[in-house]
Amino acid sequence: MSLNLVENIRHHGFKRLLLAVSGGLDSICLAHYFIENSAALGIEWLGIAHVHHGLREGTADRDAKFVEEFAKSHDVPFFLKKLDGEALKNAEGSLEENARDARYKALVEIALNKKWRSRNGVRDDIEEGGVTIAIVTAHHAGDQAETMYMRLKRGTTLAGLRGIQEVRIIQDDTSLVSRLSSLVFLYRPFLNVTRKELLTYARENGLSWCEDESNADVKFARNKIRHEFLPNLERECPGAIQQLCKIAGLADRAYAKVMAKCSRSFGFAQDDTRGFPLTSASPQDDASLVSRLSSFVSLDKKKLNKILREYADADLSEMFRLWLTEKGFRFPIGFFYGPKEPAHVKIPVRAVYRRRSVVKIAHTVWICEFKDALSAAKFVSCEKKEKDYNEST
Repeated sequence: MSLNLVENIRHHGFKRLLLAVSGGLDSICLAHYFIENSAALGIEWLGIAHVHHGLREGTADRDAKFVEEFAKSHDVPFFLKKLDGEALKNAEGSLEENARDARYKALVEIALNKKWRSRNGVRDDIEEGGVTIAIVTAHHAGDQAETMYMRLKRGTTLAGLRGIQEVRIIQDDTSLVSRLSSLVFLYRPFLNVTRKELLTYARENGLSWCEDESNADVKFARNKIRHEFLPNLERECPGAIQQLCKIAGLADRAYAKVMAKCSRSFGFAQDDTRGFPLTSASPQDDASLVSRLSSFVSLDKKKLNKILREYADADLSEMFRLWLTEKGFRFPIGFFYGPKEPAHVKIPVRAVYRRRSVVKIAHTVWICEFKDALSAAKFVSCEKKEKDYNEST
């Protein structure tokens, strides 16, 4: 597998890597592979990061110690981040999803910590004013198949059919990346590597690893799919797992073409030259609302309507939603759809979804992301009328 991986990894051109290592088979193979092939891969710097979730007594400490010793034995910088396990358990939503989100946030914090970057010889790009780091995880073909199975089971869109992405830019709610003028990529180079291949690699290189007992607990949805549903599917339909991974690749290529078309179409209507509209009678309220604004995109209403009318026979609402998603504004499926409405009024005049809002003011459609749901609702329900809108803003 080394020759194929080397070519692919060098193609992406990542020079500074933070390897996310849990201590399990997959991540230990990942760490060993990148350490042993760092020269061939053109890597300037790499470090190992371990996130302790605080959810398992005893074995979690064992895993952290194991990874630390592995890093030291290979003379690689090691970074440990401990999370509040009780807070994760008590938070709303799925424990799996909460732990995953907290883990990625911790990895980003490590990657963007200027102190350890300077202490460990990670040179910032002075000319560009920032640093590019790739957080590398050991997701493999089995993880891809599990993700595809979960999404197909519950229903998904073209975007969801892409499964786990090999490379993506990490965007967080605090805009930490943009504030620090840095780019943090999430890179998964093993997506086409099977667990069987990883086992072979580990044995050939005399590697040892830790087993996380929680991975066998089928009360977690992904574990149940891994240990029960997918093995049953593979027995009934040999090659099904491989086909799920193939579908993800095909969908990814199709999605890229769709998004290119969306960019050409909806990009025509985008106009971010106008400043954010002031909406209330109180300057203090305006200032407070603007301070809670994370990001926005503004569209010329006439140009947008022209695009929608041009394709009146084809509902573009889903393409519009996908285009906004790529820009960081997530809305649910069907949010922009009105079956009895003509194409040019499918964009809501005033609507809100969680922290995101859509508002038409005079000749502009504003799509906004706020730091909290209350601010988004306040912006949508503001009493300012279109005739009061100052076009100079």
